[in-house]
Amino acid sequence: MILSNNYDMNFILRLSLLLLVLTSIGQANAGPAMEWVQKMADAMRNKSYQGNFVYLHENQLESMSISHIKDSAGERERLFSLNGEAREVIRDNKNLTCIWPLSRKVIVDSSRQNNFSPLFIPDDVARIEKFYDMKIIGHDRIADYQTVVVEIVPKDQLRYGLKLWINTENELLMKSSLIDEQGRVVEQVMFTSLELLPEEDRLQMIRMPELDDSYTLVRYHSGDVSGNMVADVEWQLSSIPDGFRRQSALKREIPETGRYIQQLVYTDGLASLSIFIEKLSSSPTLLGGTSMGAVNAYIRVLDDYSVTAIGEVPALTIRRVAESVFYSKP
Repeated sequence: MILSNNYDMNFILRLSLLLLVLTSIGQANAGPAMEWVQKMADAMRNKSYQGNFVYLHENQLESMSISHIKDSAGERERLFSLNGEAREVIRDNKNLTCIWPLSRKVIVDSSRQNNFSPLFIPDDVARIEKFYDMKIIGHDRIADYQTVVVEIVPKDQLRYGLKLWINTENELLMKSSLIDEQGRVVEQVMFTSLELLPEEDRLQMIRMPELDDSYTLVRYHSGDVSGNMVADVEWQLSSIPDGFRRQSALKREIPETGRYIQQLVYTDGLASLSIFIEKLSSSPTLLGGTSMGAVNAYIRVLDDYSVTAIGEVPALTIRRVAESVFYSKP
């Protein structure tokens, strides 16, 4: 009996030591992983580069080019589609300009990275660590560059996971995979070429194309943040997913109708979602949930208003957010 107790105690001690070692390894791996993600985020914002990448979403494959400049004037970026319609997006510190040659439209809105780019660049790496586990899972070669592979796994079912392939030489993002709650890759970006831009080449990379009078200008934003209309404070959420904070709350006029639409944007530092609230002019034709690849949306009617929540987060998150919207009468 004494031998049995000693054996049990030795087994428990060894098991405890093993668990302690495994935990220490996990914690040691989380530190370098977080450092790589921070380096990547800094590089993608603060370095000047040009490259081509393929973007897989909604079972479609797009080829795109990107030019990114960071200098004393701030950040400027140009995205251009290389197949299909020649769509173009130009972003600077204030404006986001979308050019649609086929429909002859130019749309100008406020500059927000997460609203147009398929590249997932965290805006607060320390913050996302509270809601995601990060670890290095290996190394790979992408576009002839050596990369370190970092896996970002959500701690709940309210957001997607991510895998990042980070260039070990210049810390730029070479590939990313967005992974849903079922473990499926729902979006993927992979660079086929990416190089840093020498200073003498930067001025030639981003310039507004010449547009004739046949283009229609749709301006949602004046270029001056102080000129924005703030969304009505009466629109509130009774329940916000853990980690998400309100990034912006705007009210804008739809030029064609003269009506106003409220837009509330929430982010956890990696994922983001938007809520659009608009007074109904007729009965909505679509209610409930819908999905387009990684993007989920949910539409409901609240009194005389249509409430639409949309974002690259799981359908459960979008539905909860849409159903928590309410109007607090003064």
